[in-house]
Amino acid sequence: MASPPQSLTTLLARLAASGADFLLVGGLAAVAQGAPLSTIDVDVVHRRDADNVGKLLAFLESVDARYRGRPAGQVLRPTREALLGAGHQLLVTDLGPLDLLGAIEGGRDYPSLLPEAVTVSVEGMLVRVVRLETLAELKRGAVDAKGRLTFAILEETINRRGGP
Repeated sequence: MASPPQSLTTLLARLAASGADFLLVGGLAAVAQGAPLSTIDVDVVHRRDADNVGKLLAFLESVDARYRGRPAGQVLRPTREALLGAGHQLLVTDLGPLDLLGAIEGGRDYPSLLPEAVTVSVEGMLVRVVRLETLAELKRGAVDAKGRLTFAILEETINRRGGP
């Protein structure tokens, strides 16, 4: 894996050690596969069932997870109900920002993305990462400047390493 901020790789390795099922997506997933991007958070799509959400909640408590963007003094913690849903939980932890996503573009959730995953090692922990080609596919229709630029970088990285 390339070198994102140390706290993000530590956050990711600790999440993997929690035993929770998730797939790394977003910028860090691309970096883990050689894309020359930078990122400031960890984005994951998690399996949304009671057992897995229980593991996630225990992990989130251990890293003092709370929602980002709250007014000073108003701490809001993630709930079981929120993690069972398809929405995005945008959190900050003691180790950095963590986005828990029930589903991403096109309603793609954990079961539909799992066949598109490869495994990488992060600080000695194995982490499932959505393939670079799938990440590019998800960005293909981006209309915002950041999404279009990310798509171009992903495509170039795929071409440079010999295609899908």
